[in-house]
Amino acid sequence: MIAYLEGTILRRDEESCVLLTAGGVGYQVHLTTQGLSTLGSGAEVARLFIHTLVREDALILYGFTSWEERQAFVTLLGAPKLGPKTALAMLGCYDVAELAACIAREDVAALTRVPGIGAKTAKRLLLDLKDKLVARPSLGPGRTAPVVSAASDCAAALVSLGYGRHDVDEVVRTVFENEPDLDAGSAIRQALKIFAAK
Repeated sequence: MIAYLEGTILRRDEESCVLLTAGGVGYQVHLTTQGLSTLGSGAEVARLFIHTLVREDALILYGFTSWEERQAFVTLLGAPKLGPKTALAMLGCYDVAELAACIAREDVAALTRVPGIGAKTAKRLLLDLKDKLVARPSLGPGRTAPVVSAASDCAAALVSLGYGRHDVDEVVRTVFENEPDLDAGSAIRQALKIFAAK
């Protein structure tokens, strides 16, 4: 699983760039509109955190300028019927903290500003993503540290291990109901014990 790439930008278009690594391999990486805007015009070094999406007919790389943004993308993909194109569009319109705030205040209007999301879809997403994408309390005037909740990290890890999304959501809910202050690593261990006992 590719999680990080560093290399020179060979070319870019409206949705992706080609990143040439030191080993001479060029990777096509899809980015948010914000991510693309941070790249230089060419022949500049880029450092990207990567989410690798494996399909039967393709292996697609999605790049992010921060680990928090990458993890938020993974969390968004966990929502039913939310594809990578829409998840990228959401992170292109809002940074992680802004998106978490929209979800926390159930702001349908804000989500409908994302291309491809109508009012009906926005309402469904607010239900699907509630308590999954969160922001830490403010670190001072105007500063908020965006993070994905421990529950979301735990769920994403379990899904990557091959457990079904429905079963994962149920087990993660049980784990955090019993011990709400667990970190992601401890929660994963507790969840695996529950799965092993089934």
